[in-house]
Amino acid sequence: MINGISRIVLLIAGLYGVYRYRYRIMNSVLGNPDMRKLFIRMTMSIPYVRNKMMSQAFR
Repeated sequence: MINGISRIVLLIAGLYGVYRYRYRIMNSVLGNPDMRKLFIRMTMSIPYVRNKMMSQAFR
């Protein structure tokens, strides 16, 4: 019982921390060129995002 409650509390605290510092986390992760390239590659593999980006870039 205590073990389950402590897991839930830790999960909620972790999610709150990620939400609160989301921009700092994103800046530090995307500051690395290899991670930025991987993020862009993953994002551009989503058809909806790719179509929106291409329509904005090439009007």
